[in-house]
Order: sequence, then structure tokens, then C-alpha cells
Amino acid sequence: MQFQDLLSLLDRATPCVWVSVAGVRGSAPREEGAGMVVTHAVVEGTIGGGHLELKATELAREWLRLGKNSATQRHYPLGPALGQCCGGAVDLLFRPVTAAERPWVEALAVAEKDGGDISLATQPDAAAPHTRLAEVVNPGAVVTRHRFRPWHVWVFGAGHVGRALAQVFGTLPCVLTWVDSREAQYPAVLAQNVRVLQSDHPADEVDDIPEGADVLVLTHSHALDLDIVTQLLRRTDLGYLGMIGSDTKAQLFQRRLAERGLDAGRLTCPIGAPAEGSKNKHPGAIAVSVAADLLARRAAVAQGVAHA
Repeated sequence: MQFQDLLSLLDRATPCVWVSVAGVRGSAPREEGAGMVVTHAVVEGTIGGGHLELKATELAREWLRLGKNSATQRHYPLGPALGQCCGGAVDLLFRPVTAAERPWVEALAVAEKDGGDISLATQPDAAAPHTRLAEVVNPGAVVTRHRFRPWHVWVFGAGHVGRALAQVFGTLPCVLTWVDSREAQYPAVLAQNVRVLQSDHPADEVDDIPEGADVLVLTHSHALDLDIVTQLLRRTDLGYLGMIGSDTKAQLFQRRLAERGLDAGRLTCPIGAPAEGSKNKHPGAIAVSVAADLLARRAAVAQGVAHA
């Protein structure tokens, strides 16, 4: 969440430079719109790693050292000169972010969280303020278009597997909502993209799940699992529906759901990537397997390919 990071830095008056991929030609490590935030001490986010990221970080910190307020654009061929073999090239925009830029940072932070399309115009090598939201821009301005489609993941259950899932998905580009009735189960420190929802009646929260969200059910109670899954299957607008359990549990739930007039065909149980390695029952292994499966499903949907 690079724009939430920028807002936090603005709140603390920490000098920083936002480095974003403004253009891509051929093969490149990241797509247009990807970015990272550079301060004197830390780097948040990534534009692809390697020597490209090193050179970009060096330039951003030089901009900070010199106290520059103007943006600049640089072209980087991804060949032998950078020690990278992608074969393409990227244009990077370097934007020092100050309090004057707060309106567009806030707008992008909202879009990053809730979804939306925003065009951002930057006038390189011009006096500040140099960056603004725009539909029509001055000649010479560099326009980057940012399309945000948040990936919502809901996890019901804060046991061992739930905690492992929160750790893994906390490193992925998603918004994770973590539901449990037991407040003491949640760790004190959470990733920035993880939202805790303590609820005495978790099944009642199903109505608030965003359309298209992927949902995982792994509570401490089979009865509670059944109530949550029942509510989930009454909706037709959700993405992946998964429940932790064995083949025996899956068969039992199929019968009980049928008794409630529901088709369990949309429910995946057991969860995890359909591979031999997914039989590992360690919570961390399950979490990695589930994340790999959901990422593969999302990639298949994006490419218009059916996923088993």
C-alpha cells in the first residue's frame, strides 16, 4: 500500500521520494504504475529489485540530500549496463513528496483501498507543486494512469492456521479482513493490510463481505463453520469459498448443506494447492499452499482460463 505509506510519512513530516514506473518497453521486472517510497533510512515497496532498484534508490536519496522539490524522469535500458537481462527498458518518475502534494496522495490512498481509476500528471523538472490529478494536462507532462482493483480476502478463524494465513497474506497485495469472536486470539502486531473484525456472531458478518471477495473458513467449531458456510452459499456474488478440513468433513458438510437446500459444489474443502506438497499439515505450509492456490486462480481468471 504505497500511498498509505506516503500519508504516514507526510503525517510525520519525513522527507521522501516516490519512485514509480511511468513506462515499460519490452520485458521488465514490474508493470507500469508499480512504485516504491524512499526515505533517507528505508525503502518501502519495490520496482523490481536488482541493480535497477539500487540505482533508483541512489538517485532518490541524492534528490533528498540536495533538498530538491522538482520531479524528474529517467530512462533505464535493462541490459548489460545495469546487470539485468530483462531485455526491455523502463521510464522511472522520481517525485519528492511534500505537504503540498497531500491532496493527490490522499486521493490515491482512497482509490488504493476502495478501488478506482485515477490519472496523475507530473511536470518533470518544473517548480513545485509538480504533481496533480488531471484529465487534461500541460504539454510535456508525464501522465500515469493508476487502476486499483482491490483483492479482498476474508478469513474466519484466528487459530494456528488463521494466524499463519494472516502472516502470509499480510505480504501480498490484498486487503485481508480477519474475523473471530475471540479478541485475545489476535496478535498485537498486524500487517498494514490486515483488518481485525472481532464479532460475537461471525456468520452475521457475511452480508458485509465485498462482492468478488475470496473467503476462507477455519474456525475452532464445526458448528460455526457450518453456519458461516451456509450464509456464504446463500450469496452468489463471491469469489473463492474454501473451508479447512478433511475429505470426511467435506462429505459431512455436503449432506448437511443439502439438508438446508444448498449446493456445496462451490465450496472447496480441503483447501490448498492441488499438489502432493499440500498434504503437509503444518499451519505455515497450509497458509503458503492456500495463498499459492488463490494466486493461481486469480491469474487464471485474468487470462480467461478455467481453473480446476
